[in-house]
Amino acid sequence: MAAGLIHLHNLMRLIIVVAGVVTVVRAFMGASSGKPYVKTPATVFVASLHVQVILGLVLWFGISGITATFRADPGAAMKVALLRFYGVEHSLLMLAAVVVATIGSARTKRAQGDAAKHKTARLFFTIAMVLLVVGIPWPFRGEGIGRGLFPGMKASAAMSTEAATTTTNGRDEIPWPKPSH
Repeated sequence: MAAGLIHLHNLMRLIIVVAGVVTVVRAFMGASSGKPYVKTPATVFVASLHVQVILGLVLWFGISGITATFRADPGAAMKVALLRFYGVEHSLLMLAAVVVATIGSARTKRAQGDAAKHKTARLFFTIAMVLLVVGIPWPFRGEGIGRGLFPGMKASAAMSTEAATTTTNGRDEIPWPKPSH
């Protein structure tokens, strides 16, 4: 079940990135051309983000071995890049992106006139996209952090999470750094 949820979380990443890019591009183009604001791309973007947060919280608090290892000893886990990324960095960046996008959606709805809606959407959704791009575990991320672009696809062997973990009883276990005396 954990693998299926991770794959679904990964698939949602692609939907979110596409919806976010469309939303930001439409906001920039609409602001410069004077076209009417269309809320559909932003609605898909923000709704997808909210679904993604629910999936992420289920993984973080429920079934991810990586975050379970992080939660077991956060102090020690902060010294391991993989654990720190999924335990803190990824989670906080994604939550910040969702908050910014949600605020942007609400403020865009309240803005008066299409030009103001485009300008508000451009600001908030661009910030949300920057946070998302920084926090996504792209395949080129080092230290086992990277995930494949598509569900089931692995990052390169040198960068895959599996290269940094071993599996026992279906749970990921992270090798802790050796204590230096």
